[in-house]
Amino acid sequence: MELTFAIIATCLVFGFIAALASFRPNLIPEIGASLRAAETVKKFSPRNTLFIIGASANHPACRMQRRLLKPAIAALIRSDVSVMEVYGDAMPRQNGDPIDWLDPSLLRHALGAEEGFFIIYVDDAGKTLFRSEAPMVTADILHQARLDISAPPRAGTSRKNAVLKKLRAA
Repeated sequence: MELTFAIIATCLVFGFIAALASFRPNLIPEIGASLRAAETVKKFSPRNTLFIIGASANHPACRMQRRLLKPAIAALIRSDVSVMEVYGDAMPRQNGDPIDWLDPSLLRHALGAEEGFFIIYVDDAGKTLFRSEAPMVTADILHQARLDISAPPRAGTSRKNAVLKKLRAA
């Protein structure tokens, strides 16, 4: 009885495949072409990544670091350095794009940054070049990370210079 059922089920499966192939003869090549044309999945690698890790996005140290690093973000991304922001239990963001499959607590644990604020740079060899528990100026980050990127000028420097000139003149 069981053997008969297995033979009938096998015949039905092969019959269904034959019927499908007769209705759409180009089905197999279409499936192969669509699989090849599908976008490849980007694999996560912590190499060449600057991690900004904090308790929340509104934490004072995190806000200050984002403000200090904002002018250099485009230059970092152009030179293939990813900027990964991990705040509390919120979804991590790499270069501004959310990564929904990455668990922030596991990432913090792997980097040894369980609590508090950290800025960590991992080089191309996968080694941590520096880690800081305080916000850093962009020029210091670029120097300690050994990146050949010139630090962009800060936006507020011209205003401060004008104020300092007026104070010196008085």
